[in-house]
Amino acid sequence: MMLDLDAFFAECEDAVAQDPSHKSVHEILARVVSDPGAVLAAVGEPRQAGLNALYQSPGLTILNLVWGPGMTIMPHDHGMWAVIGIYTGREDNIFWRRLPSDATRGIEAAGARSL
Repeated sequence: MMLDLDAFFAECEDAVAQDPSHKSVHEILARVVSDPGAVLAAVGEPRQAGLNALYQSPGLTILNLVWGPGMTIMPHDHGMWAVIGIYTGREDNIFWRRLPSDATRGIEAAGARSL
């Protein structure tokens, strides 16, 4: 199967217009990443770690993140929903929670998940 990025972007835009939650986009992305070879052919073989914007509009941003071995990022809040589609490799997530203001630290680990 050949992945047409423009058609993928349009399908995601239509899904968000019909339902502004992540549910419809999740289904689309799950279908697309089920064929990793097609995704690689469309976005190119990763050459180095980085964050590349594939598509951006007022209501939707689609990124291609390439993580290098051992890369980490500080705890953060997206401030919105996000759908993650892994087409090669693995992502390890640690979930954090804020502690009460009188605690000695501001956050603590509250779980983990590998995707």
